[in-house]
Amino acid sequence: MDKDGDGRLSHEDLKSYMDWAGFPASDEDIKGMIRLAGGGDGENGATFDGLLKILDVDFSG
Repeated sequence: MDKDGDGRLSHEDLKSYMDWAGFPASDEDIKGMIRLAGGGDGENGATFDGLLKILDVDFSG
């Protein structure tokens, strides 16, 4: 999903993935997901741990 390989999911990375997965999301939805993931203002992108917050996945076992 991280198309530029910078270690973060940008707004465009996440929007592209959501569209690919069949879950169309508005720009505001994407910004909200990134904020939830700890991406500050919704523009800074999300880390892998932040992505887990977005998806609400617990891999801690």
